[in-house]
Amino acid sequence: MIVLRWVKRILLFLFLISSLLLLDYMLPNGRLVHVVGTEVKRVNEQVNGEEKPRDVYFIAADDVSNGATRVYRNEDAWLYLFKMNSADIQGQAQSLVQDDDKPSAILRYYGYRIQLFSMFPNILTLQRAEPEAQYTPWLRYVGFGLYGFLLLLVVFRFRYFVFD
Repeated sequence: MIVLRWVKRILLFLFLISSLLLLDYMLPNGRLVHVVGTEVKRVNEQVNGEEKPRDVYFIAADDVSNGATRVYRNEDAWLYLFKMNSADIQGQAQSLVQDDDKPSAILRYYGYRIQLFSMFPNILTLQRAEPEAQYTPWLRYVGFGLYGFLLLLVVFRFRYFVFD
């Protein structure tokens, strides 16, 4: 019985950690950046046994707060947030790069940069902003707040199942 109790706790812990990581990956975040470069790469992918080429846009940006340069993917996301304007965002980024006074922009994105798998965060929006502007990720705060509230409801409802 003790072994079963620990198995339930470990499975619950793994579920909580994986759901938190998924939520952190999917909820949009933002940064105040200076766009320093744009690039288009041709990528071949296998679809039904045949190779299909597609263009993937990349945008390099310097973070205003610490000066670190990060690379972001700019690709349409059909299933998530219905983002279908990657070419428009790429055009905005190119106009920011060509501007001589190096304007600031608020860049909203989701995802992680995982170098091992060559994964980049995907850009959702890019908007010109004042140098002292700040981005507040309200959707992120609401999402984690709802997750915490639902977690409390589940824990109070099933506390005898989990903690017996």
